[in-house]
Amino acid sequence: MKHTLNILIFLFTTTVFAQYPDTLYGTAETRKMAQEITSAYDAKLGLTGTQWPIFENKIRDYLELSQKIKNTNEGAAELDALTELAVKESLDMQDILTRIQYNLYKKIRQDIQPLKVVNPNEVSNK
Repeated sequence: MKHTLNILIFLFTTTVFAQYPDTLYGTAETRKMAQEITSAYDAKLGLTGTQWPIFENKIRDYLELSQKIKNTNEGAAELDALTELAVKESLDMQDILTRIQYNLYKKIRQDIQPLKVVNPNEVSNK
């Protein structure tokens, strides 16, 4: 009886204290976009097998956050929030990438992940 009670307490406490990562669960479209962006970075940076999934998860999380910003803000507020988010993303990538990879990442980030794509027709009409 004592062993059974100990096993039940052990099983209960392990499930209660389990930690879940603070990731955002996005749509299939976001996951696909994160894979494509990670592939583009991998072609330039040469990510290792351990860097790839971590990098992809960060990209997916920041894609979700940027989409929320784009849905809730407009104009200068949106640009400021996206710029702040890009800085945070860049700092997070510094923990994942080597120094050489990170320096290259900073150079190519704007080409692969622009803050916002502006349609020239929309600008000329205003």
